[in-house]
Amino acid sequence: MSGLYVTPTEALLQVAKQHPLKSAVNCGENQWSYATLWARVRQIADRILDLCDTGNSIGLHMG
Repeated sequence: MSGLYVTPTEALLQVAKQHPLKSAVNCGENQWSYATLWARVRQIADRILDLCDTGNSIGLHMG
């Protein structure tokens, strides 16, 4: 953890470790556990790192 302050990523990881099977995201009939959400966050982060290593520009659309 980063000192006194907890980043959103650190908070998510902490909850995913403590309650991996609890529901984190519910959208209609779709439901993700904290473990599933954390795995997806890691996949996206790893892909961004891969793109940065190639020198490509990246953009994120959140909405």
